[in-house]
Formats: sequence, C-alpha cells, structure tokens
Amino acid sequence: MPSLLSAAGPVVGLVAPTDADLDAAARLLASSVPVGCNGTVAYHANGFRAFLAAALTPPPGLRTVLLRGVHVDGRLVAVADWRLVPPALHLNGIAVDPATRGVGLGGTLLADGLALARELGCDRALLDVSRDNPGARRLYLHAGFADVSHTTWTEVTPAPGGGGVRALDWPAFAAHRAAYGFGDLRVRVGPHSATLRVVGTVLRAPAGPLGGILAGGLAGLLGTSRAYAIEEGTGPAGFAAFARMSRPVPPAA
Repeated sequence: MPSLLSAAGPVVGLVAPTDADLDAAARLLASSVPVGCNGTVAYHANGFRAFLAAALTPPPGLRTVLLRGVHVDGRLVAVADWRLVPPALHLNGIAVDPATRGVGLGGTLLADGLALARELGCDRALLDVSRDNPGARRLYLHAGFADVSHTTWTEVTPAPGGGGVRALDWPAFAAHRAAYGFGDLRVRVGPHSATLRVVGTVLRAPAGPLGGILAGGLAGLLGTSRAYAIEEGTGPAGFAAFARMSRPVPPAA
C-alpha cells in the first residue's frame, strides 16, 4: 500500500482553483492562525473565500497573491499563501490538513516557495511565525531563515476621543469590507495618519495612545467590539507574539 507521501501529488500553483480547492484553501488557512488570534485576521473574515477567488482572477503574471498546494486523491491537503511584494516574496500563511501532517508536506511547500521566489527574481523570502510554535520555527531555521524582528499583539482599551478624525478612503474601505468581511481604512487625525485593519468586528489600531483614541472614537462608525495593536519588540505580555524571519534568495544561475 502506498504511503501518504507517495500518494501526494506534486506542489502545484492554484492558477484556476476549483470550488473545492477554494473551500479547502480558505479552511486550511483559517486553521493556521494561533488560537489566541482567532477572529483578528483576514483568514477569519466571512468573505475570505470570495476574496481568494477575486485575488486569483487576474492572469498569473499580474497577481500578487500566489497559492501553491498539494493534493492527495484529488483533495487539497496542504496550501501555502505567498504574497509578492517586490523585491521580496512573503509567506502569508501555510497549512497542512491534520490528517496528512508529519510526512514533510510543510517543508515541501516551503522549498517550492523558495524556488518560486528565485523564479520571480525576488532577493529574499519573508515570513512571520508565532514565537509559541517551536516546531514551525525549527522548520524555518533549518531552511535558512533567521529572525530579523519581533512583535507582540496586545489588547487596546478604547478611550474617549475621535474628534477631528478624517476617513481618507471610506468608499473603497466600505465596499471591500461589504464584499469580503474585512478591509483597511486610512485615517488622519491632526498631524497623524494611520491605517486601520477591520476584520468582522475586530479593529487593529496603532500602538500607543493614538490607538486607544481611534478605537474609542470610531467604534460606533465601524461597529467594532474589540481592538488590538501590534507593537514592535518582545514588549509586555500580550495575547500573541511573532517573529519576522528572512532568508536571502540567491539569483537563478
């Protein structure tokens, strides 16, 4: 009887994914996020599957969202979500179905992504990994990645304020959020500007006092019930902590 690894197909680009592939990719990527971050990232938005379908509509040469996957018996069991941000290729998320873990599919997807980065002419690959996930960190260290920075995710207590805030791109934000369940809103208050990420009813605000003011002042307009900030460094205890890792990508011979 063939092993699971021998039954797995090669890594393929999900250029024209089927409905089943989109369903599986959305489900797998949602499961890749640490439990403490549930509901805070786009993978958990109620329209993320529709976002994936839209992001994969342009011809491959025009895309910035690049999905790579592995099938077993025609079923997508592992997926990597790469984002092209020249001159880097960023691993936004990677997930393997629990029933197919332990046979190296994560490492296979990672090696495929590094080859893809070289093919695209990127000079480095980037990723963010939970500092509470030693297994994933070992995989990335073994693949040549090294820490370059750290962040801590902390809850933000809404504060009174919000006066003088200007929403710079409200129509685009509102349309994107209505279609996909998440969106980015650029705001300005006095001399300060910031980009807020809203997923469902969760707001990602700037770190520091400005974040609390915006979270409190915009809660009614945005309908948000929770706010958090991403702070640079290891910082005080938060509900999640990540390391940004980087690896150079040698040019193709």
